[in-house]
Amino acid sequence: MTAIPRKANTSRVVDTAKARSIDLAKIHLAKKQLGWDDDTYRDILQTVCQVRSAGELDFAGRRRFLQHLERCGFKPKDGKTGKPLPRLTPQQAKVFSLWQQLHAAGRVQDRRFGAMEAWVRAQTGVDRLAWLTGPQLDQVIESAKLWLARGR
Repeated sequence: MTAIPRKANTSRVVDTAKARSIDLAKIHLAKKQLGWDDDTYRDILQTVCQVRSAGELDFAGRRRFLQHLERCGFKPKDGKTGKPLPRLTPQQAKVFSLWQQLHAAGRVQDRRFGAMEAWVRAQTGVDRLAWLTGPQLDQVIESAKLWLARGR
C-alpha cells in the first residue's frame, strides 16, 4: 500500500505584538463599557481564563475572553455608524441587565443590545433606549421584571 501524502497545516496563528496590544485594548474598553470595577473584571477573567491579568493571556485566551465579553454585551462600535455606544444611565443599565437575565433564563434568544432596543420599541413606541423618559424607563423595567418572574 502506498501512503497518501498529507497537506501541510497552513492555518497557523500569527500572534504579533500589534495584535496583542489591539486585543488588550479591546478587553479594557469592554471592561469600561460594561461598567465592571477592577475586582469584578479580575474575578470574571479568573473564571473564564484562569488568570487575573489580561497581560497573561495567550492568543487563544484573548480570543476566548473577547468572545465572552461579546456574550456579556460588549460591542466595540455601533455597526451602522461606527460610533461608540452611548454610556448608560443607571435605569438604562437596569433594563439591559434585566434583558441579560431574561436571556439567561431562556426567555429571549438574542441577548444583544439591539435586540433589547427592538423589544423596548415594541413596548413603548420609542426607537432608542436613550430617548425614553423616566416614567417610560420605569414601565419597561417593571415589564421586564414581571416577564422574568412569570417563569419562576
